[in-house]
Amino acid sequence: MTLLSLAFPLVGAVLPDWLVVVGRWVPALVSLAVIVAMRLPGGVITWWSLRPGGWRRLLAGSAAATAALIAVYAVAAVLAAAFGLATLQPVDMLGQVAVMLIPAVLAFAPSTFGEEVAWRGMLQRALAPWGFWRASSAIAGLWVLFHVPLHGVMVAQGTLPPVIGLATTVGLFPLGLLLSAAVVRFGSVWPAVFGHALPLTALNLLVDVDELGAAAIWGIAGITAVLMLAAAVLLAPSGRLDREKDR
Repeated sequence: MTLLSLAFPLVGAVLPDWLVVVGRWVPALVSLAVIVAMRLPGGVITWWSLRPGGWRRLLAGSAAATAALIAVYAVAAVLAAAFGLATLQPVDMLGQVAVMLIPAVLAFAPSTFGEEVAWRGMLQRALAPWGFWRASSAIAGLWVLFHVPLHGVMVAQGTLPPVIGLATTVGLFPLGLLLSAAVVRFGSVWPAVFGHALPLTALNLLVDVDELGAAAIWGIAGITAVLMLAAAVLLAPSGRLDREKDR
């Protein structure tokens, strides 16, 4: 991602929108190369955690992850407005956002698939012996670092405001924990694929975001992070479930 992100400014070009989609498939290609080269037992199906455990479980897990994220962003936006940090979008605008969510998730899922099969699929399985929270924290930290080159170049080129860029990058850590919790809870990568595809944040539910100060942006990011961590704790597998899986 560093090479891809730096290639464009080195030739005086602005990062194209398609780079985000292409970049999301870098982890999948790397993990695929490892699976093939190491001849890992179970192959791609197992290491990418592609088995959903039936359609009901696939739909339940994907719906749970997506609903949890929507709830987090909605509550964060309401609290931000209550604390005087920002103003909520008009009700009619919020209705339009709600109508477009499901089609948007389905449209973006193919691109997020490229990331999730590597981060919350292969790496989550590989680090499982570490225990859920330790493994998920390591994965979330690496996921943050993976985005630093892309977001850094976007900030440097002026296509992403510095405060929002930094807050967004840091905010990936609690999001990664929530996505890991959904994957381990439902036993497949699909909840993370569809949850990650949700094109929504608390900022999308607020007006005049570009005019918000740094304190407001960080306040909203902090509220969102706390709610995200709470949702991850609720979704994370309990010790009892882990023992049952071991048996």
